[in-house]
Amino acid sequence: MAFHVSLNRLLSGAAVGISLIALLVVPLAQAEVSGTVGGLVRDEHGVPRMGAVIALLTPEGRPIKRVFSDYRGIFKVENLFPGDYSIRVTLDRFLPLLKQHIRIESGRKTILDVNLRGVFASLQMLFPDGGEIRDMSDDWKWVLKTASTSRPVLRFLPAENRREMHTVMRKVAGNFSDTRGYAQVSAGGGARQSGLANETDLGTAFAVATSLLGNNDLTFSGNLGYGASTGSPSAAFQTSFSRQVGGMAPEVSITVRQLQAPAMAGRSIFGSGPDQNRAVLQTLTLGFGDTVQLGETVRFEYGFLYESVSFINRLDFVSPYGRLIYNLGSGREIQLRYASGVPQTSDSGTGGEALRQQVSTLGLFPRVSLHDGRAAVQRTEHMEIAYREKIGEKGMLEVAAYQDSLSDAAVTALVPGGHFADGNILPDLFSNSSTLNAGLHRSKGYRISYARELRDHLQAAIGYGLTGALSPTSSGLVTPSVEELRSSLHMRPAHMVSASISSKISRSGTRIISSYQWLNQQAVIATDLYNDFAARSDPGLNIVIRQPLPFGGSLPGKLEATADFRNLLKAGYVPIQTYDGQQMYLLQAIRSYRGALSFVF
Repeated sequence: MAFHVSLNRLLSGAAVGISLIALLVVPLAQAEVSGTVGGLVRDEHGVPRMGAVIALLTPEGRPIKRVFSDYRGIFKVENLFPGDYSIRVTLDRFLPLLKQHIRIESGRKTILDVNLRGVFASLQMLFPDGGEIRDMSDDWKWVLKTASTSRPVLRFLPAENRREMHTVMRKVAGNFSDTRGYAQVSAGGGARQSGLANETDLGTAFAVATSLLGNNDLTFSGNLGYGASTGSPSAAFQTSFSRQVGGMAPEVSITVRQLQAPAMAGRSIFGSGPDQNRAVLQTLTLGFGDTVQLGETVRFEYGFLYESVSFINRLDFVSPYGRLIYNLGSGREIQLRYASGVPQTSDSGTGGEALRQQVSTLGLFPRVSLHDGRAAVQRTEHMEIAYREKIGEKGMLEVAAYQDSLSDAAVTALVPGGHFADGNILPDLFSNSSTLNAGLHRSKGYRISYARELRDHLQAAIGYGLTGALSPTSSGLVTPSVEELRSSLHMRPAHMVSASISSKISRSGTRIISSYQWLNQQAVIATDLYNDFAARSDPGLNIVIRQPLPFGGSLPGKLEATADFRNLLKAGYVPIQTYDGQQMYLLQAIRSYRGALSFVF
C-alpha cells in the first residue's frame, strides 16, 4: 500500500513537472531573437563538396565567422543577430563565390543552395580551320575530368543526419517539393474498435503531403466510410500545417468528423417519430504539437487537442499530453509521460508509412454512451514513468509503472431486446451490438518488456505486466436495473502476457505482423491502452499481412494489399445471465477482419 501511495505521488509529480515545463518552454521559444543561415555546397555536377570555407561578412565586407562544409556538403552558422549579411565561399580548384544581401530574421533559418564552378569550367574545345593543332589534347581533357581536391568516401549516414540532409535538399528544390500521396480502399466484417475509439467497416481514405518553400509542411487527408451492418455513412477530413521555427517545428491541425447514426439508435433516443433521423455524431478537433530539445540530454514533446463533440447534446473538452525524455547516455533513458484522449501517432514512419499512420487514425470516432438519457463521451487519463535501456546492438528493455483513469467508460455488449431501455443503453453506432455506460474506474499497472532483432527482417518482443482488468463480480443479474450491472464492474488485479513477432520475406516483400495478449482475468475493456512499446498487443490473437503487388503502370508508385485480422480467438467475450434467464455478453473487443488495397506515390 505504501508503494502505491509513493507511485501516486511520483506520477502526480511527473504530471505537474511536465505541465510546468510546458509553461516555461513556450515563453523561451517566443523570446528567441537570433537567426540561422545554412545550406548545401555542390559543384556543377550536383556533387556535395566537403571542406568548402564559408565566411560570413558584414555589409562592409568585414569577416565575422568562418565555418566549413561537412562530408555531406552541409554548413550552418547559428546565433546571428537579425540584419543583412554577405557570404563568401571558397574551395581549392573552384572559382570563389560571393553572395550579398542575405537577410537574417529572428527565429528563422535561411537556406542557401551554393553551386560552385570549376576553374576550367569555361574552357571550350576549339578546332582551327587549318592544321591539326588543338588547344586541349584528349589526355589533358581526361586529366581535368578526373581531377578532384578530395576523394569521396562512401558511408551510411546516421538516421538524424539523413533527416537533416533530406530537409536541406527539400529547401533548395523549389516552392513545392517532396510531394507524396497515399490512397486506400478497404472493406471487412465485424466492427473495428479499441478501448479508445471506433471505426467503420468500409472505407476510402487518402492523404497528400507537400513541402512549401522548404520550411513548411502541409498535409490534407480524408476518410469516407460506411457501416455495412448498420447502413451508416461517415466522413472525416483533416488539414495539418507545420513550420520550422528555429530549433522547433510546431504543428497545428484541424479535423472534422461526421457520422449518421443508424435508425435503431435514433429510435432508442427520440422514439419512432420524425426526429429519429436527428441522431448525428459530429466532432471538431483542433490540435497543436511540438518537440523541444532542452540542452544535450532532455527532449520534451507536448501538445493538446481541443475537442467538441455533438451528439444529442454538445460536449467540449481539452486533452493535453506531454512526454519528457531524459537521456542518461549509453543507450539508457527515462521517460515521464502524461496523456489524455486518443494517443497521438508517433513520427517514426517516413514517406508513405507516415501517411498510412495518419489515415489509420483519421477514421476513429470517440466512444459514446448514454447515461440517464444524456450522451456521454468516454474520457481517459494516463500517467507513466518508464526506463528504457539498449541491450547489446539489437535489444531493448523497458520497465514502466503507470496509472489510468476512465470516466464514462463505454462497454460494448450484446443485450437481449427490451433490456435497459430506460435511457441507459445506446445501440452501437458501428455494429449490431450496444454500448453501456460503466461509470468511473481507475487502475494501476506495472510492466516489463524486451524487444530484439533476431536477424534481418525478423523482430520479436515479449512483455509481462500486472495490470487492472475491469470485470463483473457476478455472472448473473437479479433485477432489470442497469445500476446493478454497473455496480458489479470493478477493477481487479490481473496478470498480463503479451508478445509480438514482425517478419519480412525478402524475395516477395511480404510483411507479417502477429501479436497476442493473454489475461488471467476476464476483462470487458482492453488494458494498458497507452502502451507504445514493441511488445504491445490488442486483445487476443491478431495478424496483419502486407503484400506488395506488381505495378506496371506509367505512374510512379507502388501497390500493396493488406489483410488485417483482430481478436481471432474471441478473447474477452464475458457472459452475463439477465434477471429473466436470458444471456447477454460484455465484449472487450469484437472479432473482425479487413482487407485493403493501397497505392503509395
